[in-house]
Amino acid sequence: MKISHVNAIFKKTCLDMKRNKRQLFFFLLFPAFTYLFYFMIEDQHEVFSVMYLPINVMFCSLNIMAGIIAEEKEKGTLRSLMFANIKPIEYFFGTGLFILIATILSCSLMVPLIPMEGMQFVYFYLGIILSSICSQILGATVGLVVKNQMAANGLCAPITIIIGMLPTFGAMNEAFKNVSELLYTTKFANTAADIVYNQPITFDWKVVLTYIANFIVVFVIFHLVYKKKKLDD
Repeated sequence: MKISHVNAIFKKTCLDMKRNKRQLFFFLLFPAFTYLFYFMIEDQHEVFSVMYLPINVMFCSLNIMAGIIAEEKEKGTLRSLMFANIKPIEYFFGTGLFILIATILSCSLMVPLIPMEGMQFVYFYLGIILSSICSQILGATVGLVVKNQMAANGLCAPITIIIGMLPTFGAMNEAFKNVSELLYTTKFANTAADIVYNQPITFDWKVVLTYIANFIVVFVIFHLVYKKKKLDD
């Protein structure tokens, strides 16, 4: 993997995003919702930070990655990059790095509403990074499967709602809880809840194992889809 190639893809993604104001709007959408409901509702307004953070990470990371890949595949740019000696891992590192930074900045907009100090910042941003990586791989899979960017947005919406909202459903219903506990979004939501409500943060081997297991699952699915599409043949 050449750093120069990764840097070139990163810069290309930055320039593409400057021209695509609609996708940049995605990074502001849920922070805006969080502030709106936080100040509109007085009782238990802290819950909106906990509820929207996992959805925001998924929405930014999954939707943007899926949209970028679907658009580049539709235009033929993705295959051209593969033929121009840009390795797939270089492309995904360059694109993923931009999305990760943008997702971190998006979630950071909510920090003023969340009282944090010391190691809480470390767990907060570690959860964002791990969740973003899993969501990006899932988004890359969606981008490869669909025909165009519009189809990518249509497929990402229900995925974001289902996986992003399961932590909230799991907190209210025992049946949903058994399923939601297997997801990385729930682990991040739990970390956010511990921080917001000033509780001891649980980040043990079970949490780490959940992130690893989710990463393996989404990566295997992505790998199978990528091989089937044969973009670098």
